[in-house]
Amino acid sequence: MPDRQARESIEAELNASEVERAVRRCREVLHDIRELQRRLEEEERSWAITPLPDRPLVERMAAVGIGKEAIQQVSDMLDATKKLVSGRADEIPVGMRRGLAETADAGISALDQLQDILDARRQ
Repeated sequence: MPDRQARESIEAELNASEVERAVRRCREVLHDIRELQRRLEEEERSWAITPLPDRPLVERMAAVGIGKEAIQQVSDMLDATKKLVSGRADEIPVGMRRGLAETADAGISALDQLQDILDARRQ
């Protein structure tokens, strides 16, 4: 059984509003971006490349030998993010929108399952 702090954290997530969940997810994405930046800088150093954060991310990825497919996925995701931020979500390709929706649905499904577990334990 989860300890009290973990249970309270789960309940807080389940009771969070859509805005609160979106803010939390944005924070997670920012953390992931910082981690990617850190790991990319480490990789650049291992290739004897001076890290230049002002240089476009996809160029830096290519310089350390990251595959074209991975670079394209990151590029597509960055483009989609820019479109979302600027209110042009309708310009995001249908396939990418579908993938983003599936990811969101999976998160909601997981939260629903956690709620069911908590409800069952309370009875």
